[in-house]
Amino acid sequence: MPIYEYECNSCHKQFERLVFSNSESINCPACGSNEVTRRMSVFGFKSGGDKGAASSRVGSSSSGCSGCTATSCASCK
Repeated sequence: MPIYEYECNSCHKQFERLVFSNSESINCPACGSNEVTRRMSVFGFKSGGDKGAASSRVGSSSSGCSGCTATSCASCK
């Protein structure tokens, strides 16, 4: 049972919904409209690989986060 992200076409509220079947009617929790669009979900992914292989990851280098705009994160340490 996946959790999908939706946006209401009437009031533009974004919300998530646990969907049990494809035929289920999805209504906006703010205005009640059934005119909703499923959005592309963004998800996190963490490799279960060796911690010593961090320098081979995309966007990382031996001097820190070369491609990262965050000032502090667990992957930079």
